[in-house]
Amino acid sequence: MTIKNLSEYATTERQREIAEVYQREGSERKAGAVLGINKTAVNAVINKLKSRAALRGDSPDHDLVHPAAPGFATKRVSTAYGDDGAVKLQWHIQEPEKVALEEIQKGLADAFSQELSGLHKAIKAPKSTDRDLMSCYLIGDHHFGMYAWSPETGGDDYDTDISTELLVSTTQNLIDRSPNSETGVLINVGDFLHANDTTSQTPTSKAQLDTDGRMGRVGNLAGLLLRSLIISMLNKHKKVVVINARGNHDPDASMWLNEIVKAYFHSEPRVEVKDNYAKFVWFDFGQNLVVVHHGDKIKRSQMYEAVTRNLSEQWGKCKHRFGWTGHIHHKDSEEVGGMMFESWNVLAPPDAWHAGSGYGAERSMTCVVLHKERGEEIRYKVKI
Repeated sequence: MTIKNLSEYATTERQREIAEVYQREGSERKAGAVLGINKTAVNAVINKLKSRAALRGDSPDHDLVHPAAPGFATKRVSTAYGDDGAVKLQWHIQEPEKVALEEIQKGLADAFSQELSGLHKAIKAPKSTDRDLMSCYLIGDHHFGMYAWSPETGGDDYDTDISTELLVSTTQNLIDRSPNSETGVLINVGDFLHANDTTSQTPTSKAQLDTDGRMGRVGNLAGLLLRSLIISMLNKHKKVVVINARGNHDPDASMWLNEIVKAYFHSEPRVEVKDNYAKFVWFDFGQNLVVVHHGDKIKRSQMYEAVTRNLSEQWGKCKHRFGWTGHIHHKDSEEVGGMMFESWNVLAPPDAWHAGSGYGAERSMTCVVLHKERGEEIRYKVKI
């Protein structure tokens, strides 16, 4: 017996195509001939899909013929066989899917793989840039993968497609307005992804989240979105630095997002992706020290103490010190002990819970231009 529709367990169009051709042709060799790939490549995809199907309780070769409900996975199966070897009784215990990280990791990898986009080729640098300037593009909590329905929230609709268009158009607007700084920094202050896994709950408090689509698709589109932004910046700046701070919504998924972006641009000498293993991510530029943290579970006074303790050399060297955070979704600034702290607005509208609780603020994105010696030179803001 075989799985009736193996393509149901595909997370990419290419996997779906391979599964459909394989089931139509009846063998990996024949499928490979039709697809123009070797049978080993077909075998790898088919085995992956069969494993994914088995996790959902769909593996007829092993007497699993009752797939789990959508959103659930097989937790445990107990089967009783008769003397003739036939199945007499079977208990199929289901639980909500816990394959979130695997799904989003695969989606992110596919977004940057040769299968979908081709290997990255180095982009020619712009001829004339100002080495004394750095343009910092600050992405407030973007909550990619969130779903908001206008009649319920009283605000705007929001899903992955809207989220993509908003960020691409707003960032491009800021890139066009920015001076020709030698360096551009893309700063995601955390919670770029709305959900960390398919449970659609925040990892710590287990608050239920309104999500849009499968995690594999969300990861795929998130990867392509960041790739698009970075390539746009490469056309403007000689060097691009990427920072993906870890938020409270995406503490694990954001690390994988960062690693995939780093791998994709590995051969691009003009791109530097900062590690985000720690919650604090920092860089210096002339007399400027910038420290990025999502801002969750920490007070500004604690951030100040951590910076002066752990970055004492950079602190002493720089006249201008900035602490840039997200988390609260609105604009707020405060100077603490010679360090200017600032949180940033977001592009996303409130979800149902925040709208029902009365939360809301200006929706915008900002580009801060730093001068190597003078600190902040100018800033540009685009509103929704």
